[in-house]
Amino acid sequence: MTAPPPRIYLPATAWHSAFALVPAGPFIYGPELVYERLEGTRSLRPRQTLNLGTFALAIYPVTVAQWQRFAGETGYRWPGTWYHLVEPPRGWLRRFAPCRDYPPAMADYPMADVTQTDALAYAAWLSDKIGQVCSLPSEEEWEKAARGHDGRTYPWGEEHPRPELAHLGNWVKLRYYAYNLFIKPEREWARSGWYFRCGSPLPVGAIPQNVSPYGCYDMAGNVWEWTRSPYDPAVPGFHVVKGGSWGYSPHHTRCCVRSAASITTTSDRYHAHGTGFRLSIRLSA
Repeated sequence: MTAPPPRIYLPATAWHSAFALVPAGPFIYGPELVYERLEGTRSLRPRQTLNLGTFALAIYPVTVAQWQRFAGETGYRWPGTWYHLVEPPRGWLRRFAPCRDYPPAMADYPMADVTQTDALAYAAWLSDKIGQVCSLPSEEEWEKAARGHDGRTYPWGEEHPRPELAHLGNWVKLRYYAYNLFIKPEREWARSGWYFRCGSPLPVGAIPQNVSPYGCYDMAGNVWEWTRSPYDPAVPGFHVVKGGSWGYSPHHTRCCVRSAASITTTSDRYHAHGTGFRLSIRLSA
């Protein structure tokens, strides 16, 4: 289960996590799966071999502390909401809850409630900081970084992230709530399958098994991650998110699953407490 140490393209600094090198070459992509928003997607592609150039991907999603540093330095007007953890018994009403100000205790959690435009603003700021052109990965780049070249289902291989929930279906409803209240997870290799009243994300890198062959953590579950790829090129304004989240079913954490954050609210205006991002650097065509 232990992944080899990543080949680091850029070491971590005060502004960003380390970037892992993803070398050029072929990898097995797909088959693309969509569990919702079927009416808004383009035609789904089958399992196939694709070739990509070299790129680097952040080993962690952007954290709450990193976002706070960006917002504080730039004065960026972010219309989103901070979130913190509320402990039981009050937390059973809503464990991951809105709060008024930056919550220092959440510093190492993945930043959420950011639009794609917010993510690209962060990328532009970081590009100036480090002298590299940062952006969001394409869905193909994201998938290669998550699953490696061999077509595995999850970043770690084939084992289901939460076996006791495998039979519950693709939608996190009250049956999921009951399981999470009364049945201890058999294992949890991806933070997923938690009903929003009792669930929450985890700090980045908290699950050692949830690491890709290239050394990127949390590419299954925790928060959905923005890509730069359109959900349907014929309908501009809507983009692919990958990876699933803490409040979606474990089925969504398969590397080949694609979704759109929304097909009614465009990516530049869409906020959700389960959607974040990580950055990429393209190094060759």
